[in-house]
Amino acid sequence: MDMNARTYGQNCGLARALDLLGERWTLLIMRDLGMGPRRYKDLAEGLPGIGTNLLASRLKSLEEAGVIERIVLPPPASVAAYALTSAGEELRPMLGQLAAWGLRHGAGFDEADMTRAEWIIQGMFARADAGAASRFGGVVQFDVGEESAWIGPSATGIVLRPGAAPTTPKVRLQTDISTLLAVANDEIAVADAMKSGALVVDASAEDLDEFLRVYTLGGVGASAS
Repeated sequence: MDMNARTYGQNCGLARALDLLGERWTLLIMRDLGMGPRRYKDLAEGLPGIGTNLLASRLKSLEEAGVIERIVLPPPASVAAYALTSAGEELRPMLGQLAAWGLRHGAGFDEADMTRAEWIIQGMFARADAGAASRFGGVVQFDVGEESAWIGPSATGIVLRPGAAPTTPKVRLQTDISTLLAVANDEIAVADAMKSGALVVDASAEDLDEFLRVYTLGGVGASAS
């Protein structure tokens, strides 16, 4: 470690982790890279207020810590981007759990703050069991207003990616950001959101019930009611 860097000076795993990841904005950078490689421009746009110099500094520190790396995206993009290393990938479950905790115990939804559906979804899927998601086998597409994202199993666990799913989803959910947040916080059951028309689901009853069990959302078994 750089001797000039701030450190807690404790031989404790948590303290060592905070030495590397405890600076402001750092975990939000890791959150965004947990959803797939991002260009510098993409990261800056998703973190308004960080400033160019500070973003560059945080990225450099994370590279030196070995949790992110610079890559070149495959064609047709063929541009430089940042991605998690294998060590960074190990942090994804923890980041998801922190996001889920924040949804439950944070200050609540502020309409003045920036909101992205993928951030809420990240907290939702953190409660899922990777083995059960693998057995479920399919991807789940979320269409939230003008945003789209999908979740599904991979060799490294459950992944969340922005955009359209690469394969036909077993479950597709269409809703607005406030309903998504209410479902994520278990403030409204999936069945009730569907009945009100705030949530539109395209899936068989069997696939929907299995999805609700795997991802432990409010209203398990709701499609049968």
